[in-house]
Amino acid sequence: MVSLLGQGGMSQVYLVEDQKLKGKLWAVKEVLPSEQDGASFLEEAEMLARLHHPQLPQLVDYFTNEDGTGFLVMDYIQGPTLQDLFEEKGRELHTTKVVHIAFQLCEILHYLHTFQPRPIIYRDLKPSNIMLNEQSQVRLIDFGVARHFTQGKQTDTMQMGTIGFAAPEQFMGLQTDARSDLYSLGAMLYYLFTGGQYAYLTHKSLDQLHPELPETLTSTIRLLLQEHPQHRCQSAMEVKMRLRSIYPDPAHTTNYQKHSNPLLPQDKLIIVGGLFAGVGSTFLAVTLARIFNALQFPNALVEQPTIEPDLYMLLYGDLRAPKNYKFAAHSMREQDQSLISSTPWDKGYSTWFPIHPDGFHEEWQPADSFKLLHTIKKPIVLWDISTQWEHPSVQELCHSADEIIVVLDPSPGKCNRPSSRANFERFHSYQQRGKKVHYVANGNMQNHFRNEWVTSLPASPLCTLPELPRGEVMRAVWKGEYLQDRPEVLEQLMTSLSPLLKEILPESRLDVNAGKKTENSLFSKLKKISNR
Repeated sequence: MVSLLGQGGMSQVYLVEDQKLKGKLWAVKEVLPSEQDGASFLEEAEMLARLHHPQLPQLVDYFTNEDGTGFLVMDYIQGPTLQDLFEEKGRELHTTKVVHIAFQLCEILHYLHTFQPRPIIYRDLKPSNIMLNEQSQVRLIDFGVARHFTQGKQTDTMQMGTIGFAAPEQFMGLQTDARSDLYSLGAMLYYLFTGGQYAYLTHKSLDQLHPELPETLTSTIRLLLQEHPQHRCQSAMEVKMRLRSIYPDPAHTTNYQKHSNPLLPQDKLIIVGGLFAGVGSTFLAVTLARIFNALQFPNALVEQPTIEPDLYMLLYGDLRAPKNYKFAAHSMREQDQSLISSTPWDKGYSTWFPIHPDGFHEEWQPADSFKLLHTIKKPIVLWDISTQWEHPSVQELCHSADEIIVVLDPSPGKCNRPSSRANFERFHSYQQRGKKVHYVANGNMQNHFRNEWVTSLPASPLCTLPELPRGEVMRAVWKGEYLQDRPEVLEQLMTSLSPLLKEILPESRLDVNAGKKTENSLFSKLKKISNR
């Protein structure tokens, strides 16, 4: 043994030197025997043995001696803990540094919370369990109170955690889940931003104690610290997406961001769906993609893998898709590492991600959506979900989205269906958590009937898609053309959708003539761009 690294109530961690490999150091955790610890020691050991993540401890071996004392042999992680660094810096860390630590923790928690066959709940997130190397890379240590999540179980076997950081349900005999770890993340961020104060003792919001912090940051931490889990952020990726809206994540910085054009939107996830089938959500998604193309915004359009395939046919994929095109959902399921380097299906500034025309027939998990999302290096990602608002992966995406766009039409009775009312309630819950939900009408009505229809809705449509001649639309589809690229159609669409565009894009880029001489009309500018 070289030294004692740390100790707790029932365990100690020692730094030891390998007797065969001279100079090789290991961290050995000694877990003292007790009436309960035999089973929990084996659970911790088996859990660690299955984890393969560069920022989690790697288990080398484990064993017990005759008196029941357990030993975990792990790789030795050099560096201070976050608590050590916090104290060394006089309990004051730069905001950007704390947020970049939070980015990494979100990635680690996402890995644990989506672990198969059962998610892992860490349950003891705090500064002293986080280590940092010289590159400020986070390593999460001490899985002594972590546990597998069991669906349907009402309580935890043991109520454990650290006062000041643990979620309320950990001390109330209730079931813990991923949202319990997110509470701890919020409590830890509150602690770091307030010089070491605990949220449960101060009873003050972070913006009161630290008013110069960005509102998005303080509101995210406020959500994380909600007493009831259903009122918190619902996933680690939702937290990360919120923070990325104000602080770029260096691990996922795109080439567009590296050149830091302040006029480009940064990391925008836009969900587009219909309130009911056949209302035109895919048409709107393609329309937005082509408007962004005309405005020279790099964008991607993803078709939700669990819906009926439509996009491939609309894009005339048999003729237009690149040779040997790889469908993203199938490639990911097959763990095809060539997906990222494969030829993208580009059209100007737009990149298409349709599903296979035969459909996707395997199970699609929320983690799959985020894995795909992270391979797409475009500042705007449009995600067409059709009507699958209730699918778990779609709900996770909505929790993380910057904008949610709902397409509906004034068909009598459809907006009052039970499924529509349930979706309106779902949209309202997203709005309560700070998400922006926009309603877009497809098709116009006479004033009297329109007013009657609008008053029956929870919110007025922001704008209305113009009624394009159906014959023209069908001819364009059969020819494999983008009707939205015709200058006269594009101008009409941009004008009709301008209220929506002002909500989701930097205002300075909505005018394609910005910074240029104005002798040419908007029509002529769009004609040049769309003919690219």
